[in-house]
Amino acid sequence: MENIRLNQQSEPADLSSLKIKDKELTKRKLINAVGEIIRTEGYTGLGVNKIARQAQVNKKLIYRYFMTVDRLIEEYVLEKDYWMLASEKISNQTLNDDLSETISNILENQFDFFYSQAEMQQLIIWEISGSKLMKSISVAREHLGEKFMELTDEYFEGSDINFRAIGSLLSAGIYYMTLHAPVTTYCGIDLNRPDHRDEVRKTIRQIIQYAFDHAKSKRKNRNGN
Repeated sequence: MENIRLNQQSEPADLSSLKIKDKELTKRKLINAVGEIIRTEGYTGLGVNKIARQAQVNKKLIYRYFMTVDRLIEEYVLEKDYWMLASEKISNQTLNDDLSETISNILENQFDFFYSQAEMQQLIIWEISGSKLMKSISVAREHLGEKFMELTDEYFEGSDINFRAIGSLLSAGIYYMTLHAPVTTYCGIDLNRPDHRDEVRKTIRQIIQYAFDHAKSKRKNRNGN
């Protein structure tokens, strides 16, 4: 009798564990469905019914687990956005670190990541189209990077270089060139060729190194060293 009572007492915990696993599995199916639709149809293909069909679950579960379809899409974007993924590394930087190396690596990785992720290309198109959802992601991304930008402000203080402008041009250029890649070359650069992608990476690093070297030279001249 005692063994039977023990088994009966453990059953609710087992059922609870199964429910949690089922919930997490369903959430993962829905998040993955968002990515698949963006990859194959673009962001315009997103909709409650289509996401539910792709995930092979009842659409009511979208509202149960995410409250709204926008929250579901936001969850997907937060998992996939490059700058969200890199934010921890960025936020841990100090002025004593080799900032030029860190920034070069971050932008080269952005280039590689964005070139290889068709769904993220679609999300950037969605962002620049004026989506309110993507605007909130953009604001969060900016907030995460502000500490890092403040470090570059400090490094370039007193020089004639605005590194925020340089970073903006490089990052935006990466987006624009990559979005062009499936259609045409840009200034003779064909990103579908590995050697041309190597040249872009090298140029990103050269521009950043030039900016840092120039600022260092300015500081030396100002200090009379």
